[in-house]
Amino acid sequence: MKIKESIALVQEKRSRDGPLPIEVAPYTCSDFFKVQKRGTKPKAVRWDHRLSLESRNLRTSPLKAASRANQGDIISLGTARPTPEYYPWDVLTMQCRSTAASSGNEQQQSSSMSCLDGESGYDLGIAMNYGYSTGSPQVLRYVTEHIEMVHDPPYDDWESCLTCGSTSALDITLRILCNRGDAVLVEKYTYSGTLGTIHAQGLHTVGIEMDQFGLLPEDLDQQLDTWDSDKGPKPFVLYMIPTGQNPTGATQNLTRRKEIYRIAVKHDLYILEDDPYYFLNMERAGYNGTTPQSLTLDPDDYLQHLPTSYLSLDTSGRVLRIDTTSKILAPGLRCGWITGCSQIVNKFVSYSEVGIAAPAGPSQVMLYKLLDETWGHEGFIKWLNSLSEEYRQRRDMMIEACMNSLPLEVCHWETPAAGMFIWVVVKATKHPEFGQHINGELSQKTLLHIEGEIFKKCQENGVLVSKGSWFRPEGQELQDLCFRLTFAASSKDVLSQGITRFGKALRSEFAM
Repeated sequence: MKIKESIALVQEKRSRDGPLPIEVAPYTCSDFFKVQKRGTKPKAVRWDHRLSLESRNLRTSPLKAASRANQGDIISLGTARPTPEYYPWDVLTMQCRSTAASSGNEQQQSSSMSCLDGESGYDLGIAMNYGYSTGSPQVLRYVTEHIEMVHDPPYDDWESCLTCGSTSALDITLRILCNRGDAVLVEKYTYSGTLGTIHAQGLHTVGIEMDQFGLLPEDLDQQLDTWDSDKGPKPFVLYMIPTGQNPTGATQNLTRRKEIYRIAVKHDLYILEDDPYYFLNMERAGYNGTTPQSLTLDPDDYLQHLPTSYLSLDTSGRVLRIDTTSKILAPGLRCGWITGCSQIVNKFVSYSEVGIAAPAGPSQVMLYKLLDETWGHEGFIKWLNSLSEEYRQRRDMMIEACMNSLPLEVCHWETPAAGMFIWVVVKATKHPEFGQHINGELSQKTLLHIEGEIFKKCQENGVLVSKGSWFRPEGQELQDLCFRLTFAASSKDVLSQGITRFGKALRSEFAM
């Protein structure tokens, strides 16, 4: 279905539903906002057998349950929510871009938006009060519509819920599913922040081999088929970054995703689909390398060439998709959303009630005013489309700089189709110390030493890179020298200079 047709259905439903609730922290859920009614798809499987002891003992807050059960014309003497008349803010005013990101010297158009105390769209007094843990109706409605248009989960009882960003969402989800001492399946190299979250909870990691297209299904299947129970319970949580993987930049193709999902069903795995780079798609059909602006005109073409998400393949409710605004809007919002089966999302909400409570009201106001009131669904897609083009230009600049400045006889890389990273693999066999070891093998200690020396020389030369060893799961031996380079952080005019400095460090360490 074309994006304009989908938006028309959303607008039709909104007109039938009438205005959103105006109470403080109104109870809300995705079912209120789906275009497709319940009962049109099969239901998700139950996950009682996979819940942690902690989450089984979790109870809904009686104060919050009572407050959301009594909405409408009721005098509240039960919940200690301060009255908005004592808040020191009367209005929140923002300037935002009213059009998609532009390349080159095109002048940006600006749009003013404000949130007032007492306004009907999103009352500032309500936004500044305690909020319901699922998120405000204003933002949750938009997110639910967005998920249904982009991913259309193929089962009935799916829901979305706002989060305080991906790290917080992952921390809560692991608590729902894992007991201390359990193991989590991860890619051979994965985001260091995730490893920190896993280890902080007393969990272990099992690294699965990768190639240029991401996690290898045959290694996943083999490790689960031959799991030694003496090592502990067989792991059932699979954490992946399937698009623009951090740190390797790999993107799984559809065949790979279907095979991994098949294995997940076979072994009754629960998949955590962490996908912050999903919309930063830099490879689309029809691009000829000379007319990048033509790619920013058609949102349907952009959506058509996005990867197929695990959420859209999930027929049994075994995927929890984690989205964030950090890579597509701003990290400081500390906002994102999860989508999965109702059973897991409801547990997530219960954890939020006794932890983070809810994403910050001002951040939700900023999202609502920008995404819903100013851009709308089509405008948001156009923004994501043009943002991808901006990152494509940065990626191509860095790739060209690598070709010109790095010693090609020592290192190689793949050009990422999505995301923010280039993963440079350095041939340790070319190092002067390589021949000094028995059978021509470098020890772990020596590999780590060489990696450290390269990192040190990079800093001395004025460039910061990320060590590959930072992204290793526990017990995973360092088999290669790798470095993660990002083309997202620095300004365009210094990207090439940074690569030149990295190349200088490599040549110095390898005595070239």
